[in-house]
Amino acid sequence: MKDEYSLLNNVEIDLSQYMIEEVSELEKKKMMKKFMKSKSKRVFWDKKKLLAAVAALFLVFNLGVHGDKVLAAAESFKYNIDTWLRLDSGDKYSTKIGETLQGNNTKLTLNEFFTDSSRVIINFKINKGVNETVDNSGKLVPDVYIDGKKVERSSDYIGYAVTPVEGKMDESNAIIEIEGKDLQLSNKEHIKLVFAALAKECGVSDSEFTYSFDYDGTSYKNASKVIKVNKDIIIGESKLSIGEVTVTPDRVLISGTSKGFSGWETTKNVDYYYDIVDENNKSLPMKEQIGKGAFYYRSGDFKDVTKLKIIPYTFNKIANNTTDVDGDGRTKYILEDKIITVELK
Repeated sequence: MKDEYSLLNNVEIDLSQYMIEEVSELEKKKMMKKFMKSKSKRVFWDKKKLLAAVAALFLVFNLGVHGDKVLAAAESFKYNIDTWLRLDSGDKYSTKIGETLQGNNTKLTLNEFFTDSSRVIINFKINKGVNETVDNSGKLVPDVYIDGKKVERSSDYIGYAVTPVEGKMDESNAIIEIEGKDLQLSNKEHIKLVFAALAKECGVSDSEFTYSFDYDGTSYKNASKVIKVNKDIIIGESKLSIGEVTVTPDRVLISGTSKGFSGWETTKNVDYYYDIVDENNKSLPMKEQIGKGAFYYRSGDFKDVTKLKIIPYTFNKIANNTTDVDGDGRTKYILEDKIITVELK
C-alpha cells in the first residue's frame, strides 16, 4: 500500500500566487459533506491548507486507502503535468495533444500526456463542473495501450487534481495519474487512450472517446540516470539488497529487495529497520519501502541531494558504539559497519 502522506506531495499550493475568490457557505457545506461521507476513508488534514480553505476558497484533500484519491479545487488555479510533477516551469517533459472528442453531450479535450517506467499521467478538460468531475473520476480513467499492449495497473491508486475552468463553472480541468506495471518504454511510443467507461456512460461506442498519438519520452529519459549499486546488508536471515538508484527530473527511485527489514518503525514483525538520509544526515521523505517501489520527490530541501545513505538499525540491544533515539523515545542501535552509501552526482 502506498504511504498515504505521499499523495500530498503533488498538491501543495502557494495561495499567494493566485487570486482568491469567495465561495458561498452553501458550497463549503456541500464540500464538507462530500469530504466526510465515507467512513471507510482515512482523512489527513494539512493545517495551513485547512486554514486557507476555511478562510477563503475551498481546498480539500480526500485520501483513501485503496483507490486513493486526491482532490485539489481552487479558483483561477492553472494546473499542468509539469506542475503536477513539481518541476520548474522551464522543464517540459509532457507531450501536448490538444484534441477534442465528443459523444452526445459530453466533450473531452486531451491537453497533455506523460509516462515513464511506472506512471501514466493525463491532463484533460471536460464540460462538467468540478463536483461532477470528482464524483465520476473513476470513469475518467482510460485504458492505456503502449505500442499496442494494454498497460496493466500495478495498484488501485488514482491521483487527481481538478480545477474549474476560469469563468466557466460547468467546465473542469483535470490531471489523473495511475501506476503502471513493468512499463517497457523505448524513446518513442505509439499511445492509445480508450475512455471506455466514459463512452459507456454517454451511450456511445469506445471509438468516440479514443485518442491515438505518438509520444516521445526522450527528453525525460535523457535527463535521468541509473546508478548501479548491487550491495547487500545481511544480518542472519535478514537481507536488504540495493540493486540500483535512478535519478529522474522529479524523483529518486531505489530498486531492491527486502527480507526481515522495514523502512517504517511502526512495523512490528521484523528485527531490523533502516533510515535513508542525505549527505547532511537529514532523513529523506521516502514514499515507499525498498522492495515496494521506494522513491522520494526531488523538491524543496531535497531537490539536489548529492549523496544518500541507507543506515540499518535495530531496537534490540547489541554491542555497538552508536545509538540514536526514535520519536517514541526508544533506543536505536545503529549497525555502522553495514551502512550503504550511494553518490548521486
